[in-house]
Amino acid sequence: MDKIKSFFSWLRGAISPAYVMMLVAAFVLWYITKLGDTYTTDHEVMVVVDGEEFEVDCTIRGKGTDLINYTVSSRRSRFAIPASELTFDKEITDDEGLTYRHITTLSLQQALAARMGNIEVVSVGSVPTLVSREE
Repeated sequence: MDKIKSFFSWLRGAISPAYVMMLVAAFVLWYITKLGDTYTTDHEVMVVVDGEEFEVDCTIRGKGTDLINYTVSSRRSRFAIPASELTFDKEITDDEGLTYRHITTLSLQQALAARMGNIEVVSVGSVPTLVSREE
């Protein structure tokens, strides 16, 4: 324990506070500069289509500052998309009156991109089949 105290005592005498402040300032400036670069990352997005909620894995691209703002903001992780904006590649109605519809990934990608602002949606993962009851 005494060795640790003596080491920190020596360290305080060997390193000046001005050096520590400059080191912290350099780190902050480097970090800000790096946030200006473009990054690609995977992100889970909650989508609500006509009351049916599901999660989709998306690959998104944008500036570091935009991606941090998107990740930190809780209101942006959930998107309500009306079915009229989407395209379906399969629509099957069974004998019980249930309609199974599969959204095309391209139409979902375009709908999400229109709602994400400065962030580009590179790709969308697998989309579940929507089930609705015919009335």
